[in-house]
Amino acid sequence: MPKFRVPNSASLHAARFLLDSNWFFLARGRRATFELNPRWSHMEPLALAMGAAWGAWCRRQGYEVKVENLGPRARYAARMRLFDHLGVPFAPGVQEHEEAGRFLPVTQVNDTRSLRSVMADISALLHLQDDSETLAAVQYCISELLRNVLEHAASPDGAFVCAHNFAGKALHRVSLAVVDCGCGIREHLGRTHTEAAGDDAAALNLALRPGVTGAVPGMYGTPDNAGAGLFITRCMAKGSGGYFLVASGQAGYRLRRANDPQQQEILLEDPLAERHDSWRFRHPWQGTIVALEIRTDHIGDFDEYFAWIRQRTPRQAVASQRVRFT
Repeated sequence: MPKFRVPNSASLHAARFLLDSNWFFLARGRRATFELNPRWSHMEPLALAMGAAWGAWCRRQGYEVKVENLGPRARYAARMRLFDHLGVPFAPGVQEHEEAGRFLPVTQVNDTRSLRSVMADISALLHLQDDSETLAAVQYCISELLRNVLEHAASPDGAFVCAHNFAGKALHRVSLAVVDCGCGIREHLGRTHTEAAGDDAAALNLALRPGVTGAVPGMYGTPDNAGAGLFITRCMAKGSGGYFLVASGQAGYRLRRANDPQQQEILLEDPLAERHDSWRFRHPWQGTIVALEIRTDHIGDFDEYFAWIRQRTPRQAVASQRVRFT
């Protein structure tokens, strides 16, 4: 039966374990299980958005979703609206905190109206009202990620997005995830790029290049859409020293966090000198996962890095030539 097992740490740092240890889409029986860790589960937007997209897929396939180890420690997941999307009632019995400017609960995006609402909520998390250019760049990335799902994923449920502003003593960051259970990158790109057909890793590598997946004009796209969403999003995470993850089918790519100033300087000097992991998972994810971390205490580094991209790599600097952020 389909099973989604949440480890005690379901974050970008532990993404490989989360993706590699689950039989998400095993078609047996009529019951699907969402299993929380019996002692403690730290869930970030990556796991929350994945769980909601998986739950929507299971329910659409006729599975009854059951949650195991549902207890007081599931209050955070409940506040983030995960169980609403799983179709499982859970009343945590605590007063809900105001979400504006702090987090975006798991939200389903399946049309332009919900897309615009999500973009506004995520923008509020970054507190960039006084930096219009950086805010516009973030809005562009989120819009591209969501429109990619609406235009290309063929997902009846659309996309599921979740975000949280973590303001710790040593690290200020916004973690965000956009997940769908659609056709996946390989199937989409394989229609027009022979090198992507039949190979999830090759398709993933192709999708990270600017200009490859340009969306067609229409209900959700514009003529200025240059297919640079994943490329620019990766640059944004890299420029602020945060994580970036994209996974589809049995392949995954994760840009590692730059934890110290020396690492960050290397990234600013040479965008190709990135520390990353490339994976092949035992069990495929049916659809696409994109997650990133923007370190809000390093937004200035992001500005400098993005300027470097524009000046030094004209073939890749799609944003400065073909994409309008405003």
